[in-house]
Amino acid sequence: MENSGAQLAQEIQWIKRAQLGEPEAFGPLVQKYQQRVFALVYHLVRRRDEVEDLAQEIFIKAFRAIRSYNFQSSFVTWLSRIATNHCYDYLRHERASRVSFYWQMGEESQQELEANAQSQPEDALDHEEQLALKDLVDKLLERAPENDRKILLLKELQDYSVEEIAEILNLKPTTVKVRLHRARKRMLEDLRQWREENKRP
Repeated sequence: MENSGAQLAQEIQWIKRAQLGEPEAFGPLVQKYQQRVFALVYHLVRRRDEVEDLAQEIFIKAFRAIRSYNFQSSFVTWLSRIATNHCYDYLRHERASRVSFYWQMGEESQQELEANAQSQPEDALDHEEQLALKDLVDKLLERAPENDRKILLLKELQDYSVEEIAEILNLKPTTVKVRLHRARKRMLEDLRQWREENKRP
């Protein structure tokens, strides 16, 4: 997610030219960040046929708003905030249905889940297991409530820092930490329930 000094200087030039109304200066920014925006849109909306159109709308919205970008945060953080808000506006209008999530979890089961999670070393997975795990994570994200999915996606799949997520979602970093902690625990509970469901004949 980091830029080298030369890349950052070039990016700043593109942004400043775009802020002066030069559409051709915005093109390189689209090229640089389109894959990140595509991934963000896909994981939030979960509809492949809508990704390209939504991404295009996001970049148009970003170009129209670029004069408001003040260089206080990174450009990709600012762009991701626009993308996230646009996707959730879209989902609200679509009133997309959500699969039930398993919210009920007492303190005792929370501690048990945390212990189980800590006992699984990540580096013990081979390539096939990692692919299977990624597929499972996608399935669990699809089942997750909107707020959980948003914060888990930004942290676990997009690899944003807590501070960057706070900027994107307009929250305090401490709020992000609490929500992320709770969302991870709920996902672990959902994983346990999902495994139980798939044991049935």
